[in-house]
Amino acid sequence: MIATDVRLRTLLLTVFLVLMVASVVEFWPERKTTATESDAVDMSRQDRAHDDPLMRHFDWAATHLRSGHYQQAINGFRAVLEQSPSMPEAYINTGFAHIELAQFEQALQSFQTAIDLRPGQVNAYWGLAVSLEGLCDIPGAMGAMRTYVHLAATDDPFLVKANAALWEWEQMKTSGVDNTQSMQACLQSRKPQEQR
Repeated sequence: MIATDVRLRTLLLTVFLVLMVASVVEFWPERKTTATESDAVDMSRQDRAHDDPLMRHFDWAATHLRSGHYQQAINGFRAVLEQSPSMPEAYINTGFAHIELAQFEQALQSFQTAIDLRPGQVNAYWGLAVSLEGLCDIPGAMGAMRTYVHLAATDDPFLVKANAALWEWEQMKTSGVDNTQSMQACLQSRKPQEQR
């Protein structure tokens, strides 16, 4: 029981930190253009966010995600995606909301779509790994987390957790329990979560 509580707290902290890093990356100041590059000066993304109804709706959904209103967040991000179906950030945040609701198949689909749209979207691989772990696909989770480690910056604060997860999964793999028994044990441990 204590291990589940620790994992849940770790997952919540991880989701929060991933969202914070994604926000920093998303709103990083864009390179200024010179007069020779463009006659019109474009507003920065932050300035557009205040005027853009789509970005206001995205922010509204993100606020629900951060405050633990996961279904409202999912509904909000779906509305954003109806208007802008090629926004990987909306798929990623939808995926993290699905993870919090233990809806791992839906989360997997959201992260995979984000990766299809932007293959270098680092936090999508983290979410993909967590989703695959939730579906008891440890080899798949390891592959996604290895991709995350490969793409992440060397000073990424989540690299330690990513490597710890990889170590834990590797220990499960080499513990002498065959994959069928491991999969059955994993699925058994997930049943109480599915009944929520």
